[in-house]
Amino acid sequence: MKDILKIEGYELLSQKVYQVLKKEIVRGILEPGSRLSENKLAKEMHVSRTPIREAIRKLVAEGLVKTSPNKKMTVSEVSLADMKEVLLVRGVLEGLAASIAAKKINREEMDKLEKIVTQMSLYIIKNNLSSYCEVDDKFHDLILNICGNKWIIQIRDNLGNFIYRYRFKSLSVPGRLKHSLEEHRAIMESLKKHNSEEADRLSKIHMENTIINILKNVV
Repeated sequence: MKDILKIEGYELLSQKVYQVLKKEIVRGILEPGSRLSENKLAKEMHVSRTPIREAIRKLVAEGLVKTSPNKKMTVSEVSLADMKEVLLVRGVLEGLAASIAAKKINREEMDKLEKIVTQMSLYIIKNNLSSYCEVDDKFHDLILNICGNKWIIQIRDNLGNFIYRYRFKSLSVPGRLKHSLEEHRAIMESLKKHNSEEADRLSKIHMENTIINILKNVV
């Protein structure tokens, strides 16, 4: 029993380290090209090197960190071409998920979506970009869950790792949050009307606008 508890505790610690490092990468605190040192990170986070190593291994698998033959570990860089292609593919996936969700969404799920959009509006008033991004994720995650297609969810999650670093900077552009909120409201209304075609179209437009904003203001 003790051994099992130790393993579970270790897994939780490794997961916590992973979440902290991923958050710093996607928010740009750890910038592309930044070198990662197991010893330095272990010292800063007050943990042993083992959970650091496991967390980095997971980040490598997700494409957020890369390793070189000399075992040097750095935060991965995303090329402009890769970013555009990933966003285009995600737009198709988000559109498909919304199209399916429009046919399946019920009153309880619609209420949850409306509450999320209300939260997004409040965070704009408070100028709280970090919290806005979190509820933005909840909006899209809820639509994916309503859609229920595990393959769409899995592929979209993998693609998301390449986007988050750009999105945080993109939403910092003056005026973008307001337009982003309007786009989310439009998607929500299409789901309320159970209009699959409109949900698909508006979701793709939302991602296209994201691409335009990133290319214009961030890259």
